[in-house]
Amino acid sequence: MRHLHQTLAALSVGAVFLAGCAGAPETNSGATGATPPPQPSRSQPAQSAPPRMQQPADPATVDNMTVFEMQERLNELGYKVGTVDGVSGARTVEALKKFQTDNKLTPTGAIDPETARKLRAAIK
Repeated sequence: MRHLHQTLAALSVGAVFLAGCAGAPETNSGATGATPPPQPSRSQPAQSAPPRMQQPADPATVDNMTVFEMQERLNELGYKVGTVDGVSGARTVEALKKFQTDNKLTPTGAIDPETARKLRAAIK
């Protein structure tokens, strides 16, 4: 029994020591020639990214129409945007441009108040 208590005591001391060290910052104890840890690199966005829809001041809605609602409406009208996910990707932009062209609007690929009104009023 005495051996068990000594073992548990040694484990407890070791656990406390390790717990204290885990959150402590690393220090350089006077070592010369040590190199600093590498800094995470900040990657630049790709230059050849697919075209994205221009975002309004409030990216969630334009004339109270969300990207999700716009995608649903375009799909209902036969303009295939792919997955209705609320993300304005390349297929959504192209479908919106086609809708705008078919409805005598400037094909910007961006939702604006006039496009939103025509999307809501359109009948298949």
